[in-house]
Amino acid sequence: MMEQLIPQSQLLPADSPAADWCNDADSCNAFWPGTGDFHGVRAAINRRGGIEMDRRSRVADAISGQYERLAMAAPHALEEFRSGAEVISVGHQLQAGGGPAYFHYKILSALRWSRKLRASGTPSIVVFWMASEDHDFEEISETNGARGDSFRWNPSTYKPTTPVGMIPWDFKAEASWNAWCQRQGVSPGVSPVKAVTLADRMRGWLLDWFPDDDVLLIDGNDVQLKEMVQFLWKSEWNGQGIKGSLKESNAAFSSRWGEAPLQPRDNNLFVLDANGLRTRADRWSTDQQKQGKGDEAWKTLRPEQNSPNAALRPLYQEWLLQSAAFVGGPSEVAYWLSLGKSFVHHRISQPALLLRDGALVIDERASHAVEWIQWNPLKGWWTGEVARTYWVDLELNRLGEVAGPFDAWSKALVAYAEGIPGDAVPTTRAALSRMEQELQQVRKKWRKIWRQQHSDQCALVEEVFDTWLTIKGKPQERGLSALVAVEAMGGWELFKAQWFELLENTNEPQFLVFSSRH
Repeated sequence: MMEQLIPQSQLLPADSPAADWCNDADSCNAFWPGTGDFHGVRAAINRRGGIEMDRRSRVADAISGQYERLAMAAPHALEEFRSGAEVISVGHQLQAGGGPAYFHYKILSALRWSRKLRASGTPSIVVFWMASEDHDFEEISETNGARGDSFRWNPSTYKPTTPVGMIPWDFKAEASWNAWCQRQGVSPGVSPVKAVTLADRMRGWLLDWFPDDDVLLIDGNDVQLKEMVQFLWKSEWNGQGIKGSLKESNAAFSSRWGEAPLQPRDNNLFVLDANGLRTRADRWSTDQQKQGKGDEAWKTLRPEQNSPNAALRPLYQEWLLQSAAFVGGPSEVAYWLSLGKSFVHHRISQPALLLRDGALVIDERASHAVEWIQWNPLKGWWTGEVARTYWVDLELNRLGEVAGPFDAWSKALVAYAEGIPGDAVPTTRAALSRMEQELQQVRKKWRKIWRQQHSDQCALVEEVFDTWLTIKGKPQERGLSALVAVEAMGGWELFKAQWFELLENTNEPQFLVFSSRH
């Protein structure tokens, strides 16, 4: 039976930043302090010291205002946040319908660390940072269900320069979402009573998915919050931002791991206009100069018009939240490692850096294919074609080993030829080479005959890998919606309960394997 828990680091490329951080954090401390486990969380709290409560109170007021503007009741976690509870922070783009399963798994990962802190006697909550100012619409517009059935969001008023959180989510989008959920057999959640934005709809979804959990939502695209961090905006406009520190980190990063994930800019801001148009700060400045407005035109900007890029956003987030830990995927861990000196540059406390947990759900149908081919995640994320070929070869090998006897016979023939004068050895080797090529052709014919005789099993193996287990060579969690996957385990609430039970006594990031047969 497949192991239910696999250390997450075992599934990462051996020389990747995230793998090094999990396996040998001490060697990465020039980039980021601490360790990527529960001990690292405790160490981060000690490094930071007490929470600055006036700042925490002002952030709590802003968050409260965000809920009030949507007529939503704020969760109890808001009061815990206000009173100084430790924060496990996590964030993501606002995936339409939640997107791939790791969106949900990131939040579940943060919740399990928060629960561990609370079990140790430290009040703790999860804060989900809604990355509503991102603008890569293609990346967030689709959620995949089983059997290749995807929900695709096609807003009629979308403009490529509009932050995704500001795109209207209208009744047509909601109707399409509900129809997809019905086809997939999952709950669509409570529909909004009026047209909203994607950011607003995401807030509703997250409340549906985590109603009784200590999850607090914060949207960084907020006037009050941006007013609080004007020192970050001014430093970028004045040339005192993170360019130098990021450039220094990138040199060390590149020498160890290759190309750095974040490229430093002279100014790491975007400018938002009244309609949400998002323009890179350097290009905005050039336009202003062409209009004769001078080098200090940025001083006319309102605080909320400043929008941090991918490099600056973590600093904005963590100055506000004062987190004990941040939970991210492998790519996020890599680019946070490159930001360590930037945090130091602005004297912002560095939270513990935790790799998210991962998961695979094996439903009843897929379990047959997994058993037939003796597959597990450590073997790699195969396409259906690769899995089918592996199974056919496995079955053929059960009929008898061919390669071994052929090799032994070949060695015996060469040994025999060595006793014959003249060119017997090269002639024998040439003949054996032709025979080996013929054997490969025969093996292909055997595979074809086997596939024809076992077409149903071959079709099943291909189908479950390409549409359920690995989604055409990618991990299930990167293709399939968690809402769909967890139905095989009895639904969302039962899945969450099993998640927390399996991880209760673990101190490092894990990859969980769920099977409907367990």
